[in-house]
This record gives sequence, structure tokens and C-alpha cells, in this order.
Amino acid sequence: MNKTRVLLVEDEFPARTVFRGMIEARPDLFELVGEAEDGRDGLEMYRTLKPHVIVTDITMPGMNGLDMLREIESMGDAQPQKIILTCHQDFHYAKQAIQLKAASYLLKDDCLSDPELLTRTMEELTTQMATLDRDRQKQQQMEQQLRSGELELERSLFLEQLRSPAAEAQWLSSLREAGFPERGGSAAAILLELDSGSLRFSLDQLDELKLWQFAGANVLKELLGGYSAHKVISLDKGRFLGLYAAAPELPFVPVNLEHMVQSFHTFLKMNAFALQTVFDRGVGEWGPVLRRLATSSYPFFYSGGRSSTADEGGKRNRFEDVPEPMSRLWTKRLKQALLESRLTDAPLEEERAALYRQSKEQHWQPEQIKALYGRVLLELSRFTAEAERTTNLEVEYRRSLEQCQTFFAVHDTTVACFRQLRELQGDSRSIDASIAELVRRMHEDLSCPYSLEELAASVNYSVPYFSAMFKKTTGESFVVYLTRLRIEKAKLLLLTTDQKTFEIAEAVGFENYRSFNRIFKKETGMTPSDYRRG
Repeated sequence: MNKTRVLLVEDEFPARTVFRGMIEARPDLFELVGEAEDGRDGLEMYRTLKPHVIVTDITMPGMNGLDMLREIESMGDAQPQKIILTCHQDFHYAKQAIQLKAASYLLKDDCLSDPELLTRTMEELTTQMATLDRDRQKQQQMEQQLRSGELELERSLFLEQLRSPAAEAQWLSSLREAGFPERGGSAAAILLELDSGSLRFSLDQLDELKLWQFAGANVLKELLGGYSAHKVISLDKGRFLGLYAAAPELPFVPVNLEHMVQSFHTFLKMNAFALQTVFDRGVGEWGPVLRRLATSSYPFFYSGGRSSTADEGGKRNRFEDVPEPMSRLWTKRLKQALLESRLTDAPLEEERAALYRQSKEQHWQPEQIKALYGRVLLELSRFTAEAERTTNLEVEYRRSLEQCQTFFAVHDTTVACFRQLRELQGDSRSIDASIAELVRRMHEDLSCPYSLEELAASVNYSVPYFSAMFKKTTGESFVVYLTRLRIEKAKLLLLTTDQKTFEIAEAVGFENYRSFNRIFKKETGMTPSDYRRG
């Protein structure tokens, strides 16, 4: 049983000693956590110690007991039980004590005549407090069940309207009744989804998920509570839809999505993604937009934390297939960048940024992007001797990949798995720091006319030693490595830019257009122009 924490406030030392002894005579029930000589000290101790009960005199120098209790009441915290000790001449303070919700008003003489009166009164208050706490918990449980039932009903009505035109009309009518604009006006819909990577439970744990869905819906409802009309729908798999509108006479100010996401992290200790669609039309035209928001498979794959109009939001969630030539190209480029990441992260970061930019511009299917990364990792895992451990790693990777909600999560998950894979594979090649730095420079700027002799001299190596160390570090000779790097970069520029062929040749470091054409055809079997058309 937890003891009741008591703070004693009394300015006269002899009286304080007597009352202290009374309280300490019942160590089974009470813990005297502090003593103060006046109201000012008592107030500071209350702020620090947060007692359950305050036993206080009224008339004291400086701040008196009633002024102290007024300050405590103004804090707005859960209020402690208050017992006031007084002399006969203090009865004119009784009315003020009642206003301050004092639980008991005891005469000091009575307490001295009956040494158990104070602790008996405190024990009665403790019993009352326990009863009130139980009643409060029951009330909170009932309110939670009611709110949970309301959320379930709202969810059912919303999902039904996605399937039935008749139900859609009824649901939109309920929005009008809730105060959402009939025609024109301004309102917004927020789609918010918990980041699966930050969850402390699996989305397959339905009971756990239901609890967090309820908690998330309450947080969202609280955040939208300042708007005259608002509605929250708890969807599946950690996803929520919030609708809100301002009163007609007030300017409409959209929610700050960054603040909303931060609030979810603060209250639920989970990360979240959010998108907002702003309407400039009445609820009668919301149906298609809300349907797209609620049913979109990957609403946050390429963007999150931004607002858009209803028309822009519709375009954002339409995806296109990845062309097969581009899939082959990016598989090769990512594979090479991962292999080279043992030397430097520069090529991996460069390829990630380039693939993200092109994927977002072309609206490539997220599932196909996942498949592309999965294919890269599968090809790299074939060289591992630890077959069983590699299989387990691949299973875990596929599970993690399935839960990825954004492009960057897919990339980071793959890189993390590859690094674990590399540890299983082992690597007997030592890395020369000087060579690794030169490789990084080559990736960052291919337009420079690199020469074997100049690079060797820049790190104080002889040409033969530099050549041997370069091949040991990269697995390829300097000329083969640099040529491959330039051709791969040229292939990417041919497929993803409108640059002329001679401009691309110059950008990747070829001295003249003829030399570029000749080497490109030798390496790929076709001219740059044919490659671009194909």
C-alpha cells in the first residue's frame, strides 16, 4: 500500500513539533515529506514535493495559509486534500476556507485534547481519496469505451461510403450537419500514418494496434479541436484521416503538419508521416478525393509533410511502371555503388539522389522500386559462404522491405542489410586510404582529365606501385575502372537528360566526341544515339 504524502506548514516551532509527532505516529499510513515555517516556504515545497495532503495553519508571518492555498489552486494541478489548523479567533476565516475547498477545519485545542484527531481525520480523507480515484478510473474507462465506440462507428460509416454511393450521400450529409461547408468555403483533410519503423509492436498484433489507433485518434482529435468543425476517422494499419473547417466568419488557417507530426512523437513516442489536402469546394465534391486518400497504397513514398490542393493530391498518387531498360540500368548502378561503398559512400549517395529524383519525376511504382532494390541485394548475396545465416538475413530483409513506407526507407533498409551481408562475406582486401580518397574524387567529378602518372605523383607513389594498389583496392585496373565509371555516367545522362551527346562526352571527361563514340560503342555495342533511342 502506498503511503499518503503529507506537507506540514506551521510557523510556531513548538506547535509544529507536536503536529509532526502526531503524523509520524502513523508511519503505516503517512509519510511526512516536508515542513515549512510560512506560506511562502510551503508553496515552494508543494511545487517540489507534490504532497497528497497539506496540513496548514492560517495566520503566519509573510504569506498566510489561505493565500498559499489560493496560489496552489491557481496552478491548475490535481489539487491536494487541505486540512486547516486554527485557533478560536480565526473563525472569521472559515468562509474563505470553504471557498478554497478545504477538506477539514480543525481547532488546535481539539487536536491537543485528542492526539489522534488529526491522523483520524487524515485517514478518513485518504479513504475518500481512494474511493474518488476508483470512481474517476471507472468514469475514464466508460468515457474511453464510449469514445472508442464512436470511433468505430465513424470508421464503419466512412468505409461503407467508399463502397456504396447511397452511403456516401448519407455520410456527406453528416459532414454538412457537423458544420462543414455546403458550397465553397475552406476546409482540409489530413492523412496521417504511423511510421512502421518507429513502432514498438508489430502491425499484426491487432489488440496492440487497436489500442494505439485509439490513442492516435485522440491525439489528432485534440489537435483539431480548435476548429469549429472537425472529424477524425481511424483507418487500418496505423492510418488516420482528419477533416476540419473554420467557422464561416473566420479566416481559414491550415494546420502546421510539422507541428502535428511532432505532437504524435511527443505524446505517443512514435514517428508519423502526414499529407494535407486543402479544399476550396463544398463537401459534395469531396468524395473522390477522400477515397483516394484513404485507399492509396503509398501516399508518402515520394513526399510527406506537405499540403496541396485537391487536384494536386490526385496526381500525386498515380504511379507508372518502371521501364525495363531503366530497371536494368538502375539495378547495375546500385549494385556497383554498393560494392564501391567499402571505399567511399559518395557513389551510393549520388545514385540514391539520382534514382529518387527520376523515380519521383516519373511517378514510378513503389512496389517496383522495392523489387529493384531486392533484386540488387539478391544478386550480391550469392557470393556468401554462410548460406544459412544469409538466408535468415534475406528473410528479415524482405520483411523489413515490405513495411517500408518511403523511398528513403527502402534505400536505407537495403544498405543496412548489405553491410550485414558484407560482414558475413568477409573481405580480404585492405583499403588504401589514399586510393580511396582518389576514388571518391573521381566519383564526384568525372570531367577532370585524370592521368595515371599525375595521380600517382599526387600521393607520392611510383606508377607501378600506384597501379598495383589501385587494383588491389578496387578490383580493377585504373584505366578499366575510370572508363567504366565514365560510360555508366554517360548512359545515365543519355537516358535521363536532354543534353546533346557532345555535351555528355565533355561532362564525363572524354577529350573529344570521336573518342567518346568509339569507346562507348566498344563497351556497349551501340552508339550513344542508338542507346538513347533504344
